[in-house]
Amino acid sequence: MKKAVEILNKSNIRPTLQRINILNVILKYKNHMSAEDIYKILQRETPTISRATVYNTLNLLSKNGILAEVITPDSVRYDYVEKFHHHFYCEKCKKVYDIHDEFSVPNIKKIDGHIVKNIQYCIVGICKNCLNGGE
Repeated sequence: MKKAVEILNKSNIRPTLQRINILNVILKYKNHMSAEDIYKILQRETPTISRATVYNTLNLLSKNGILAEVITPDSVRYDYVEKFHHHFYCEKCKKVYDIHDEFSVPNIKKIDGHIVKNIQYCIVGICKNCLNGGE
């Protein structure tokens, strides 16, 4: 709980109980959960929390750079951004893996008249666990 409060305070976000609880779930599980996954976990612990609160809080934390939105073929997942990295999504088991390896990423500032603010890579394929016959 202390780490969540520190993270929120550092970003000048008021640490409400709901925000702390949502961030704690993400920090605890570290497995790139969807908003619905986070909501289901919180529902067990705090039955009064609303889906809207979860979605609004995730949006706030993403806009403030605390969370990264990881866009996969089946959903948007959330990841705490301690250090910038890319992601690998397995089409078979649906897991998302952090990729910390350095690889060449183009530095695009403008494209077709649009200003580029962020480039996010989510590499899609089959993970080594599934290739070796199991999870």
